[in-house]
Amino acid sequence: MAFRTIIAFIRSEREARRVISAAKLIASSSDRTHIIGLYTIPSPIVYADPTGFADTTLFEAHEQRHKENSEAITALFNAEMAKGTISHEFRIVRSESSSPSAGVTQSALRADIIIAGQPDPNDPDSVNDVTDPLVMESGRPVLFVPYKTPVPEKIDQVVVAFNGKREASRAAFESVPLLVKAESVDVLWVDPKKSNDPSTDIPGTPLSDALRRHGANVNPHIIESHGEATDKVLRRWIAQKNASLFVMGAYSQSRLKEWVFGGVTSSIMADMPCLTLMSR
Repeated sequence: MAFRTIIAFIRSEREARRVISAAKLIASSSDRTHIIGLYTIPSPIVYADPTGFADTTLFEAHEQRHKENSEAITALFNAEMAKGTISHEFRIVRSESSSPSAGVTQSALRADIIIAGQPDPNDPDSVNDVTDPLVMESGRPVLFVPYKTPVPEKIDQVVVAFNGKREASRAAFESVPLLVKAESVDVLWVDPKKSNDPSTDIPGTPLSDALRRHGANVNPHIIESHGEATDKVLRRWIAQKNASLFVMGAYSQSRLKEWVFGGVTSSIMADMPCLTLMSR
């Protein structure tokens, strides 16, 4: 298993360098890699003028802004990639919705992984984007790059969140190319259901065994939250291990339920402790 084709999804100059740096880091885990820089032009949101007609100047302003953005990001991408020898190209595509992330879905069909920046509240081009389509619709693992912390020089300490569900298992296996290169991988299960059946596996052990067969140095851990929020328990472990990568399944419960009651996916997306790989 290896990440051969990598999409570096870039929405703004502000997030470009961190996304490119992360893409290079992931590319270094395999040989014969190819990075596709991607900028998507969202569909404009145009309101009618007082006469009831659409104001064409809004269309023109929208097109001009994205033309300037795409040209600046293309130049930056090519300049950064020219510093190494990794095969690369840059593409500009259009999104059928007002969300730039929604335009990545078709391009994702040709890739192994998507690299994208965590929405930055100080960056209008990223914070106003709905990133759910990247995870929910692309069918690919997505590595989010936080805006608060620098991209690490290497991925050595990894924390994998596991809860016995499909999404978490898929995320773990899709991250194997990175896990096998890491010095240590901790598989954490917070508050697993207890069983009195002696034949029942210790939670997290079968997954850990399977990852070890790929060559990863895996250590399973069971953690009792004692009523503390799961995301806080995970964050504390990540901080203690000084982890450079966190792996998790996205939206194990529905997005509506997360919106109403909160959830680990939404919490981590809002405040990422380190590079975070999500899969659905």
